[in-house]
Amino acid sequence: MSGFTMAAKAKILNNLFEGKTYYAGLLTAITTGTNGKENATELVSASYARRAINFASTSSNETSNVASVKFPEAREDWGRIIGIGIYDSLTDGNLINFATFDARDEVIIYALMQYEIAKNFYVIGFRN
Repeated sequence: MSGFTMAAKAKILNNLFEGKTYYAGLLTAITTGTNGKENATELVSASYARRAINFASTSSNETSNVASVKFPEAREDWGRIIGIGIYDSLTDGNLINFATFDARDEVIIYALMQYEIAKNFYVIGFRN
């Protein structure tokens, strides 16, 4: 059996995330294609837009967002949000990472509500 050392895990995470701006998006679905590729469906709404998210430097096997991330106030019902996606561009771009909520944590966003990702809430890491 082989595996990365803690130092290697930290180096990979820091090379990918440290000092770079990514963009958080709200997801309404995740499906897996026949090729095993995950497909995320991002929220589409007139008042919705991705928000910048930055991650901390690490010396361990995980990193997290360094500040809270507030999405714009919904001007219309956004519906059920099942997770968060991290993209490399404000629009379009590549999905870099995603996390789905447990069913009990899914959120329904109605008009005049605002969703926020709390500081250190979004954690990206390696399993031990």
